[in-house]
Amino acid sequence: MGPSNGPRVLFLTLYPEQAASPRYRVAQFVPHLESRGFRCTMAAPVTADEYAALTGPHRTQRPLFYHLGETRRRIAQILGASRYDVVVVQKALMTAYLRGLPALLRARAKRLVYDIDDAVHLMPPHPLRGVWRIFEARGQSQHLFASADLVLAGNAWLQSVAEEHGARAELFPTVVDTDRFVPATESARLFRIGWMGSPSTTPNLAEAAASLEALTEADIRLVGADPARVPFSGAETRPWAFETEVAELQRFAVGIMPLTASQWNRGKCALKALQYMACGVPCVASPFGAICGIIKHNENGLLAETGDAWREALERLRDPQLRSQFGEQGRSTVESGFALNRAAPRMAELLESVL
Repeated sequence: MGPSNGPRVLFLTLYPEQAASPRYRVAQFVPHLESRGFRCTMAAPVTADEYAALTGPHRTQRPLFYHLGETRRRIAQILGASRYDVVVVQKALMTAYLRGLPALLRARAKRLVYDIDDAVHLMPPHPLRGVWRIFEARGQSQHLFASADLVLAGNAWLQSVAEEHGARAELFPTVVDTDRFVPATESARLFRIGWMGSPSTTPNLAEAAASLEALTEADIRLVGADPARVPFSGAETRPWAFETEVAELQRFAVGIMPLTASQWNRGKCALKALQYMACGVPCVASPFGAICGIIKHNENGLLAETGDAWREALERLRDPQLRSQFGEQGRSTVESGFALNRAAPRMAELLESVL
């Protein structure tokens, strides 16, 4: 821990730490920031149980009650923001964009940083419906761009959008802990095609569905996918868990990141690919969005845009030597440009720059 009189930072995360976004954009940086003297507080507007009830495979939470709970807590957190030297909004203030909240936060926050790693400026994560729309302000992200002292953008497109709205925006890619995500001690014995993600991103598998379904003598494992939304047959689905995610990745022979070319997906920060590559697992990905700045085709991975390209890429990677080559190059790419141990000092410097 650093000095007890260091700057106080409040991180207002959209979801609890079990979600990938606050875990990778905030929580993994906290130990380093505290070693530099920052006093960090993370605050989500919903509990882990409430989040799981709305987004998990066995959904029991009604959106209305979710919104009521997050509204009550978030307003209380905003009212307490004046006790901190810096407030960092991670992704969005709430899943529904309520009128007046960005202005209230700006009035309470001494310094305001907006961290964005998704295309949430296009629409709220959970838009209000019916008569409740009268309380909604779809331009919340644009307001935060314009009023923040600093915007941290997860990819170059999000940075350009923020700058168009007058923000001082810094490119701050999503990174992984290369001390935790490490290659397996032994090469994968099975030719296992693996995917890891959240239930909401399952539909992106459609980009490679025909090629995956046609594969023979291959094992397909989907970790974290919504089984009801998998667009092909023959795959094994497993629940994601923090405790087992690295072991699951290490059992992949190939990691895949198909992505539908949509404006929403343009805001993604290629976390799947970074996880695979950090574990020395060769990645095949759709050439869209942030991945184009990470994978160089045929050097540290493969890009596949069509069904034929997906089939060719997956068949090529049956070769263990080629998998090893791409795996090593992918790991090197992450270590040099997308590793926590390099990004954490920069995060501290960026926060210090607004004080």
